[in-house]
Amino acid sequence: MTYLLLICVAENVRLTAEESAAMPAATESWVAEMEARGVRKEGGPLRGVREAVTVRIRDGEVLVSDGPFAETKEQIAGYDVIDCPNLDEAIEVAAKHPVAPFGALEVRPFDPAGWWRSEDRRGPDDPEYLMIHCLDEDAELSPADDCDVPGSPAALEQQAWDAETYASGLKLAGGRLQPASTARTVRVRDGEMLVTDGPFAETKEQVAGFNVLTCPSLAEAVEIASRHPTARIGTFELRPFAQG
Repeated sequence: MTYLLLICVAENVRLTAEESAAMPAATESWVAEMEARGVRKEGGPLRGVREAVTVRIRDGEVLVSDGPFAETKEQIAGYDVIDCPNLDEAIEVAAKHPVAPFGALEVRPFDPAGWWRSEDRRGPDDPEYLMIHCLDEDAELSPADDCDVPGSPAALEQQAWDAETYASGLKLAGGRLQPASTARTVRVRDGEMLVTDGPFAETKEQVAGFNVLTCPSLAEAVEIASRHPTARIGTFELRPFAQG
């Protein structure tokens, strides 16, 4: 089973100088161990939430606002895609992450279609953005706006969006997640692993999937997101990746 680990931290978290200095090496050690085990498939840190924008379409108007989709104490700071035989091992992998002692990691399985990654088409010049799909799972949708209805306008639009962004090399990776009820949130406090059911953020909208885009500018990333049919019923958070 393939899982998404959402790395979640409070941006005002206070680490000691020693803890801050140890984080890069601890992260490199975790990545090296998980890649040696054949568990880690993809991942990366994101820039701060001040550089995030959210994109929605309401009544045909594109609405762009600064900041992340969820105004919570903890925010998404990065992600990893891991491949584990079961949820227990995925939780064990999450608990070993160096962010677990002061942040949280949401472990969520992908939809049966799974996570995918295109051939390595990352260019040296264009920045990359994580496009986080955020939806209210309890919202009632019309058949025309429901991408799960075969042949619906929304389903056809999404297929066209997927085909266009893949063919143009703009879309590098992505996947649709199972419902928020399947998520587990993992923290380690005072050496004890704490696992709770559900996602890290108790908000109306929850993370439903993601794509990695490579675009010359944030403005183009916003335009690409606005053409996805989910923008009419949900929200996209666009966040640039950290450099280096």
